[in-house]
Amino acid sequence: MKKDKLYQWCDQIWLHVLYGIGIVMSCLLVSRWSDISMPCKLMYMLTIMVPLHVFEENTLPGGFFFMNNLGQKSDRPMVYPQNMLTNMITNLGAEILFIVVLIYADYIPNTAVVVVILFGYAECIHHTMDGIRMYRRYAGKGKRTIYGPGTITSYVGLIQLSTYGLVWLTKQNIVVSEVFAGIGIILLVVVGLILIPFIISKRVQSKRFAFSSNGYFEKYEPMQGGKNNG
Repeated sequence: MKKDKLYQWCDQIWLHVLYGIGIVMSCLLVSRWSDISMPCKLMYMLTIMVPLHVFEENTLPGGFFFMNNLGQKSDRPMVYPQNMLTNMITNLGAEILFIVVLIYADYIPNTAVVVVILFGYAECIHHTMDGIRMYRRYAGKGKRTIYGPGTITSYVGLIQLSTYGLVWLTKQNIVVSEVFAGIGIILLVVVGLILIPFIISKRVQSKRFAFSSNGYFEKYEPMQGGKNNG
């Protein structure tokens, strides 16, 4: 199949762009550290952790989509509902949205911190559940832990941001609307950047943006013939 520009973008290019954004955000954070508020610092760190989290999920060791699709009861986990296109929409979209929240963090400090809190804890819960599921699936093939791509950065980075954010938030004067606004932003990620693309992918079930490797899980379930299987 001819690899058009959209395919190439969804395959690897967007990942390099995202990692580059993470590097830029880290440089901005260290250069502005003494001049910015705590909500801004937390949002900066979130925009750095997202690329690191995606790196673990997609590059080293990679294969998060595989356990995610199995969790969605997909009969072709290399194909849908998470594929290279939805993967790009979800992760790059979330990073851009978080940067927008960062820009306005000083105007909505409590809401911004709620976003940090919910995102980190949600990722930890999700990866723990996925890890337990995959351990049960592959225990007979030698799997000894609940590790899955994304677990390390969930427990080393994201959960600490969430915990610090929660402690900080308890010391602020907050109103219910600020909490709901933070929940709304996270729901925008979940519904707009994950569920809707997944629903469309489930209906189409196109192999155009299928993955070619299941990464970390190759040792337990080798793929035969690449992306057209699953």
